[in-house]
Amino acid sequence: SFILMLSVQLMLLFSVYRVEVDSGVESVLLPFKTTVSLPKDVKVTWTNDSGRIVHMDQRCSCNSIRLEEQYRLYRNRTEMKKRFNLGDFSLILKNPTDRDSDTYTCSITNSSGNVLIKKQVLLNVKASQDVLTVKVEVDDWEPSVVLPCQYSQRLEEIVTVKWSRLDLNPNIVHQRQEADDLRGQNELFKERTSMRPEALDSGDFSLTLTEPQVSDSGVYIC
Repeated sequence: SFILMLSVQLMLLFSVYRVEVDSGVESVLLPFKTTVSLPKDVKVTWTNDSGRIVHMDQRCSCNSIRLEEQYRLYRNRTEMKKRFNLGDFSLILKNPTDRDSDTYTCSITNSSGNVLIKKQVLLNVKASQDVLTVKVEVDDWEPSVVLPCQYSQRLEEIVTVKWSRLDLNPNIVHQRQEADDLRGQNELFKERTSMRPEALDSGDFSLTLTEPQVSDSGVYIC
């Protein structure tokens, strides 16, 4: 006689959940809650449709799992509430823009790397009518480059103009409210940025960046 041992791996795949928000909101929640009983040690990985790592976390009794590199587009913009014991693996994505519109997949794997459960969320970030994307190209030998930003409507109150790059921490490139306020400026741009003196009166919020270099490549938001 003999004993036949059969190992079966069960992977649960849920239908795609759709989330839609307007560009400019502070954050958006990519929901994933499950009542499935999971082992104590699991790894949670959120990826985009291209397979890039959006966020990675773990529920583990040890620190033996090496977390892979998060894709730079999402650095300093993702957060999980650590409610794994409640079956909540939802992801918070901060400052979403239309570039974040994508299909996101959350995979929960065990200590052997086997996928136990998977969930997909389709995120659609609607671009605001006030959002305009402009592509600027410059050679690295140019002394400076202008990032254009004009506002045609009359400003009735004091406003703050903030230039930022969300893939950096801190993300402030330049900021002005009546006068330049560079206290939180990223060190990469120290003494390299300027705005026109009459910017708040003219509505021309364009930013001049001196000594442009390859590391300056990115998406700047005014």
